[in-house]
Amino acid sequence: MTNEFYEYVKKYIADKLEIDKKYIRYTYYDLRVNQNLSEGEVNDFLRCSKKLLEGLGFNVYFTGARFKYQGAARVVESNEYMIAIKDEE
Repeated sequence: MTNEFYEYVKKYIADKLEIDKKYIRYTYYDLRVNQNLSEGEVNDFLRCSKKLLEGLGFNVYFTGARFKYQGAARVVESNEYMIAIKDEE
């Protein structure tokens, strides 16, 4: 993974944080269609995002994972690659 790709992921996360500082959602449409990433690039993107978001205090969940958010049991749906929720302490 190049430094340029790493910076691209950081900017994408920063843009998502502008929308919501506690909840980030990556969908198939976001990454494969809007960002035009290949399957391999999506895997790298998710790996890099996980590392960065965990460093920012987020819990990260991938497709099929179950989690609780705002008191409700939820699951990362099949059209979603990843959901990250800010760890509330």
